[in-house]
Amino acid sequence: MTSALKLKQKSKNNKMTYILVPVLIALFMIVSFGIITTQIEIHQKNAELERINSEITRIENENKLLSRYSKAEFRVEYIESIARDELGYALPEERVYYIIPKD
Repeated sequence: MTSALKLKQKSKNNKMTYILVPVLIALFMIVSFGIITTQIEIHQKNAELERINSEITRIENENKLLSRYSKAEFRVEYIESIARDELGYALPEERVYYIIPKD
């Protein structure tokens, strides 16, 4: 009788193992996928944060320059810088050199 009971118990344990192992593997895969997905998202958000911070720095520097040019004593300098940098103008006595890189 004990032999039959042991065999029945062993059969029950095997059935539990056949059910439990795939469930644990599936659970492990789901958790692993979630962790990997989260890490990818964190990396993307960090890259976006770095891009935004550099954009903020650029805009702050531009604002400092523009606030300097808003003062009366720097308005002529601002107009000259726009004429030179954006429009390509030069003063009559100036020579403008363009550096053409070799291919």
